[in-house]
Amino acid sequence: MPPDDPEDIDPGLARERTRLAWARTAIAFAAVGAAVLRKDPADGLIILVAAPLTYAIGQVAGRKAGPGRQSRRLAIVTASVIVTAALAAIAALAGHSPANLDQLLPLHG
Repeated sequence: MPPDDPEDIDPGLARERTRLAWARTAIAFAAVGAAVLRKDPADGLIILVAAPLTYAIGQVAGRKAGPGRQSRRLAIVTASVIVTAALAAIAALAGHSPANLDQLLPLHG
């Protein structure tokens, strides 16, 4: 017999908070991608492509899954996070680095 109280089914609405956190992360990717796009179009596009993918992952992760589908969804989310991290690492390593510390931290005054 299922519990009558919705809090017993999903304590603290954790699923909803998780889905909102994924959406917030996707919005952050879009904002950072737009800012980076002005300075470096290739890196900006990579980050902008990650925004809708992040949102889609959050929608998949936030749905209630049956017992057999839970591990499949976890694998999809894990693989997506790994791919996003790898793309971010490639973008960071392929980017332009400063020749010295003075270029990285310009002194004013």
